[in-house]
Amino acid sequence: MLKQHQRFFNLLFQFFDLFIVAFAWLFSYPFRFHFLRPWIPVTKGVPRLDHYIYLTFGIILLWYLTFYFSGVYKSRRTQRIWPELWTIARSCSFAFLLLTAGTFLLTGELFSRGVLVVFYFISLILLLVERVFFRAFMHGLRRRGFNQRTSLIVGNNEIAAAFLERLRFHPELGLTVVGVVELELPGPRGVRTDLPVLGTSADLTQVMASRQIDQVILALKNSQKEQLDQVLASLIEQHVDVRIIPDLHQFITLGCEVEEFEGMPLISLNQSPIVGWNRVAKRISDIVYATAALLLFSPFMAAISLAIKILSPGPVIIRQERMGLDGRVFQMLKFRTMRVDAERETGVVWATKNDSRVTPVGRLLRRTSLDELPQLINVLKGDMSCVGPRPERPSLVERFKHDVPRYMLRHKVKAGMTGWAQINGWRGDTSLEKRIEYDLYYISNWSLFFDFKIMLMTLFKGFISKNAY
Repeated sequence: MLKQHQRFFNLLFQFFDLFIVAFAWLFSYPFRFHFLRPWIPVTKGVPRLDHYIYLTFGIILLWYLTFYFSGVYKSRRTQRIWPELWTIARSCSFAFLLLTAGTFLLTGELFSRGVLVVFYFISLILLLVERVFFRAFMHGLRRRGFNQRTSLIVGNNEIAAAFLERLRFHPELGLTVVGVVELELPGPRGVRTDLPVLGTSADLTQVMASRQIDQVILALKNSQKEQLDQVLASLIEQHVDVRIIPDLHQFITLGCEVEEFEGMPLISLNQSPIVGWNRVAKRISDIVYATAALLLFSPFMAAISLAIKILSPGPVIIRQERMGLDGRVFQMLKFRTMRVDAERETGVVWATKNDSRVTPVGRLLRRTSLDELPQLINVLKGDMSCVGPRPERPSLVERFKHDVPRYMLRHKVKAGMTGWAQINGWRGDTSLEKRIEYDLYYISNWSLFFDFKIMLMTLFKGFISKNAY
């Protein structure tokens, strides 16, 4: 029954996708030659409408084949929406390039470039909006108990318990786990889930037949490889989806990604989400934020420079070695807040309250975090980001990475001027473990909206803090 529902929804998606493509193509003609005509003059005359109508069928076929072979219609029940939207955008762009090349190679100037461009943007926007709407609609149905997928877990251990704990927070996925099947192992069973035990691995076929299982989830430990082979052998002739949770969860902090290489799965552990287009988008937002901040704070920076120059002999801005993305060292800029050569006797140490090396003007700058403003130049240069884990001195990193678990994972992204840990009060001489916890949470849950939220909160909570000194 569930597979019939899945086929129905796939056909529904395909119908609406192709309807949108056809509508966008036919609508682009009057949009270009009537609505846009006052702003973009038509210099070569209005082409015949029937040519555009005839091409509609070819466009529908091209978009359908591109979407089908790009995996747009694969089941993505357990995935986030962003990979699905990216797949649609990529497939739509590829189909548009094929259409553009075909129209100019085969028909010359018969089709307007303006119509093609308008069609691309209208179709892309409508397809993305359609998928967001359908995803929200399906999530609502599943939360109400419709379109459920009946699942069975093989393995009654900490892997299964961790999976179930995460699944409770996502009722929109529509996964109903009816119970677990234990392995036929002597001795203690280990961690127990709160699900009913429906039998052992020897009873797997009978349990599946009696419960009408749609999906089997294998949650077995590395030491149970022999039992895994037996279970997989018993599932070969069953018409169910089989998924395996690898016994790697204790090594995964930031997330993982599964790739395929010549039919062989490759699992990337602790993969940063800020790669590819995400990296480009974050870089563009950094440039926008840093440029706007420089324009806003330039009068303050000029006044601070003058005050430092008058009240304390020495340079206005200093350079410090800090460790950033992938462990690379860069020169971070700061307004000088200490006496010249303050570290000659103490060496590199962490900032502490009532530090005697700090100048009077430097104490005010540290309390208000205004000494960090020159790092906007680091952001424009690409050394830093506006938002990210705060960078540390290389000598301190060498010490912390041995004392604090997962410390080096914070270097999976660019260091930031402000961060999730800082606006939550974990700065200065506070718990380093909590700071790392908040940094890793930021990396795991990164989005442009999350960056914007942190930037906004920094204006109200990030500049002045009791732990800033």
